Amino acid sequence: MTPNSSLRPVRRIPLLWACLPLGLLFGGCATTGPASAPAPAPAYFLSRDGAIRYRVPPGWFDATPDTVAAERTVWLVRDDYAGSLTVQQVHTRAVNRADLGGEGLLQVAKLTAALETSSRPGILSREPEHHPAGGKEAVSYDVEYSGSGDRTRTVLLAADGRIYAVTALVNGGAPPGAERDIFGVLQAFLSALRW
Repeated sequence: MTPNSSLRPVRRIPLLWACLPLGLLFGGCATTGPASAPAPAPAYFLSRDGAIRYRVPPGWFDATPDTVAAERTVWLVRDDYAGSLTVQQVHTRAVNRADLGGEGLLQVAKLTAALETSSRPGILSREPEHHPAGGKEAVSYDVEYSGSGDRTRTVLLAADGRIYAVTALVNGGAPPGAERDIFGVLQAFLSALRW
């Protein structure tokens, strides 16, 4: 055995230990992919009357361009058709515009709730009450319809001298838990509205 051959195994071990961290470092970098970019915020759409900007919630689609009902300013439908959201302007001459933020809006809600339950067989399951929505004063109420089993939550709010009714409809045949989800989407929709 030559003096140089006995040193070779000794020199290889420190070299192996010195290269091991570099191999792990570069090997780890190769297995991680690029960081994913955050999802862009949903775009705003303009209502038919041009007064409201709104976002379409995930799992819903905008049916506003397809409706022939002119009174629907916005009409959104859940992908499984278990529910919908509509925005309609409420036309009334009985309430002074200056009183829309107070009891006047509550009176309009009582009137629209009475009209709603008389036009279809339904009962008022929650009386109109003040309800903050998207930073604006609002009034809401719930209706249950006999026969179909449909349920609605309507939120009335005043903006720019107009009164709007935003209604979430839960179809009677909706899957369990759909009511909570749809009414939750209503709250998120109201919070995202821009006037």
